[in-house]
Amino acid sequence: MKSTDRLLNILSYIASCGRPAFPKNISYELNIPLSTVYRILNILISWEFVTPSKLYGAYTLGAQSLKGQQLHQDYSIFGSECDDVLRELAENTGESAAIIAADYTETICIKMVESTQALRCSFLTGRSNDLISGASGKTLLAYKSLEVRNGIVERAYPNNLGKQKALHQELNQILEQGYGITVGEIDDGVLGISAPIFRHQSAIAVVTLMAPYSRGKNHQQVLTAMTLKASKALTTLINQD
Repeated sequence: MKSTDRLLNILSYIASCGRPAFPKNISYELNIPLSTVYRILNILISWEFVTPSKLYGAYTLGAQSLKGQQLHQDYSIFGSECDDVLRELAENTGESAAIIAADYTETICIKMVESTQALRCSFLTGRSNDLISGASGKTLLAYKSLEVRNGIVERAYPNNLGKQKALHQELNQILEQGYGITVGEIDDGVLGISAPIFRHQSAIAVVTLMAPYSRGKNHQQVLTAMTLKASKALTTLINQD
C-alpha cells in the first residue's frame, strides 16, 4: 500500500470508527506497522485532521473535519436534483432509498429518503458498513479495480479460499447483471437492491432501495427495475458538465 493510501486509510478509519481509536487497534485492523501508524498520526495531528482524545492514548477527528460538511452539502455533485430522483424512487416504491458511496474499505451513506410506511428500513446519513456485506457494499466492491477488490476479499477471509471464491463469484454476478441484491446481510429481514451510479465510466456510488423482505419479496423484479431506472437518471444528472 502506498504511503498516501496508508494516510488516507488511517484517517478514514478514525472518521468511521464511531469512537476514539487507539493506535494498536488501527495497526491491527489496517495491517499497518505500529511505528508507521504513529508517524502518520503525527502528520495528521499537525494539520488538525486528527486530535488526541480525552480518552487517554486514543485519537479522534480534529477541527479540520468540521470545515468540509457545509462544502459537501453545497457543492457535491449529488445535489438537489439528485434528491428529487431519490424522493421519486421512495415514493413510487413505498420504500426507503439512499445514495451510498465508499472509501477504500467501507460504505458511506450520503443521502437518505425514508419510507412513510410504519414498517420501514433506514440508513443514517454518514453511517458506514464494510464492503463485503449487503447490496450496497458488494455492488461498490464489484466495480472497484481488480487489484483493490482482490486485496479486500483476501483481507476479509485470509485463510479461507472457499469464502474468497464464493464472494468473487457473487461480485462477478453483480457485474454481469448490473445490480446487487441481498437479504438480511446488514439488518435481519431487510431486502437490499443496489445499482451503480457512474461518473465518467467509473462507478462512484450506488443507489440502494431497502425494504422489509416480507413486503418486498413478491415485488423484487419491479423494485429492481425502479432502482435501475433511478441509477440511470442519477448517472445522467451527475455527468452534465
